[in-house]
Amino acid sequence: MKKWLLKYMKDHAWLITLSIVIVVISALVDIMPPYIVKDAIDGYITNTSLPKAERLQGVSKDAFLFLAVISSSFLLNFLSLYISSYTGAKIVYEIRRDLFDHVLNLPMSFFDKTHSGVITTRITNDTQNLMEFFTTVVTSLVKDAFLIVGIIFMLVKLSSILLLHLSPVLVLVVIVTVVFRKYARRIYNIIRSNIAKINAFLAEHIAGMTVVQAFEVREIKKKEFRDITQEYYENAIKQLKLFGFFRPSIDWLYSFGIALIVWFGARYVYNQRIGIGTLFAFASYLDMFFSPIRDFAEKFDIAQNSLASADKIERILKNEREELGRGGRKHVEKGIVEFKDVWFAYEDENWVLKGINARFEPGGLNAIVGETGAGKTSMLSLLNLTYIPQKGDILIDGTRVHDYDLLELRRQIAVVPQEVILFSGTILDNVRLFDESIPEEKVEEALKKVHALEVFQKFPEGIKTKVTERGGNLSAGERQLIALARAVLFDAKILVLDEATASIDTATEARIQQTLFELAKDRNVITIAHRLSTVKDAKVIFVVHEGRIVEVGKHEELLKKKGFYHRLYSKLKEGGEEVGKVEDRADRSWQDSAKKTFGGTMEEFGNI
Repeated sequence: MKKWLLKYMKDHAWLITLSIVIVVISALVDIMPPYIVKDAIDGYITNTSLPKAERLQGVSKDAFLFLAVISSSFLLNFLSLYISSYTGAKIVYEIRRDLFDHVLNLPMSFFDKTHSGVITTRITNDTQNLMEFFTTVVTSLVKDAFLIVGIIFMLVKLSSILLLHLSPVLVLVVIVTVVFRKYARRIYNIIRSNIAKINAFLAEHIAGMTVVQAFEVREIKKKEFRDITQEYYENAIKQLKLFGFFRPSIDWLYSFGIALIVWFGARYVYNQRIGIGTLFAFASYLDMFFSPIRDFAEKFDIAQNSLASADKIERILKNEREELGRGGRKHVEKGIVEFKDVWFAYEDENWVLKGINARFEPGGLNAIVGETGAGKTSMLSLLNLTYIPQKGDILIDGTRVHDYDLLELRRQIAVVPQEVILFSGTILDNVRLFDESIPEEKVEEALKKVHALEVFQKFPEGIKTKVTERGGNLSAGERQLIALARAVLFDAKILVLDEATASIDTATEARIQQTLFELAKDRNVITIAHRLSTVKDAKVIFVVHEGRIVEVGKHEELLKKKGFYHRLYSKLKEGGEEVGKVEDRADRSWQDSAKKTFGGTMEEFGNI
C-alpha cells in the first residue's frame, strides 16, 4: 500500500476499523447456516431416538435460529457496504480535492511535459478507481480471508477424513489461482498500455481534425488507428482466453470436489461414521469455499486497476509545487525590469536564451522583435517565474524576482497572451476572473479604456453575454479585447503583451495602441511586436536572434545600423508579412500537436 494513500486512510481509521470489525462478524455469521441445518438434520430430523414432539421442537428452534442468522447477515452486510462506501467516497473526495490543489500549484514546466488529457484522467478516472478499491476490494479481501479460514476450521470439525480426500482438489485450486495471477498481471499491464495509446491517439487527432482534413491524410490516420486497435484486440483476446480458462477450471474443480464428497461421503453415511446433515454441511461449506475464488478474477482486476491508478496519481504528487511565498518582498514600486546574463533552457542544455542582458523601464513602450523561435516569449515567461532560468538574475526594482513573494509578484504582472484563455461564464466574469468583489462599474471602465465596451454593448445581453468553452462563441479579436481589459482592470505595474493586437482589426488596434501609450506613462509595458505600427512607435526595441539580444535602439536608429533589424524590416516591407508571426515556445503547442498528428510517437503516452 502506498504511503500517501495510508495517510488518507489514517484520517478515517475508526471508520475503516469499524467496517472491518463488522465484516469479520459478518463472516462468522455467514459460516453458521450450514451448521444449523446440519444440527437440524442429524440432531432431530434423522434422530429416531428422540420423541416426535421433541424432534419438532428442535427443528423449529433451528429454523428460527437460521432465520435470525440470515437476518443478521443481511443487516451486517448492509452496514459493511454502507460504511465502506461512505469511507471510500470520503477518502476519494479528499484525494481528488488535494490532487487538484496540487496541480494548481505546479510549475508551468510540468504542463509542458504532461498531456492535459492525462491530468484530467488522473483527477477523475483514477480517483474513481480508488473508490472501487475501498468499497469493493478491501472489505471483500478481509471477509474472504476470514471466510476461508472459518470454512476450513468447520470442514476439519465436521470430518477430517473427508477433508483429507478433498485435499488434492484444494491444492489444484491454489496452483490454478497462482498461475492465473501471474499471467493476468502481465497481460493486464499490456492492455492498459494499449488503452493509453488509443486514448492518446483519439485525443490528439480529434483536437487536430482540422489539420487531418486540411492535408487530406485521413486514410493514413485510419491505418494508424487500425494498427493500434488491432494490437489492443489481440491482447484483449489473450486476456479473454486466460479468464475463459480460469473460471471454468474453478467450476470444474468445484464439481470434482462435490463428486468426491458424494462418493466418499455416501460410504461414510452408510457406515454411520457421519450423518446426512454432516454430508450436507460439508457440501455447503465447499460451495462457500469456492465462491470467493470464483470472484477472484474480478476482484484481482479491480485491485490491479486501483493500484495502477494509485501509482499514476503518486507520480503527479511527486512533482514539487511552486513555493509561492518564499520571498519577503510583496510590492512592486516602479516596475523596472532587468535581465542580467540570463541563460535558460527548457531541457538539459539546449539553450533557448544565451546571456540575455536587458533593461525595461516605465515611461514608454518596450518592444521585443525577432524571427520565430528566437526566444522572445521565453524571455517574458521568466519574468514572473513561470519558468526559472538556469543562470543569471532577473531583477524588478533592483530586487531579484526570487526574493519576492511569488503570489504577490504575479498579481502585479499582467500578461496578455496571444492565445487568450477564457472560461465558461459571462464576459463580465472573464474580465474580473470571477472575483465578485470587483464591481461591474470598474469592469466597464476597464473595457472602455481598451475601446471594447462599445463592442460588447452591441450584444443582446451586453457584458453579461454567456461565454462558451474557451470562448468559442467569440471572435479572436473579441477574446483579445477581454484579455486586455482584464490586464487593465487589475492595475498591474508591469504589463506584458505577447502581440495582443495580432487578431484585431487595424482601426481597433490604433485605439488600443493609444491606450497602451497612455498606460506606459506610469507602468512598464513590454510587448512582443509583430506589426510595424507597434515596432515604429516603441521607446526602445530589443532585437532577439537565436537566443541573444543582437541590437537595441529605436526604430529609426536600428534602420540606420543596416543590421539584423534592417534585414527583418526589409523582408516584412517586401512581403507584407508580420515579423515572426508564429511565436516561439509558448505558441508552438499547435505545431507540436501537428507534428504528433503527422508521425509523432505514442510511447510518451504509455502511462495514461
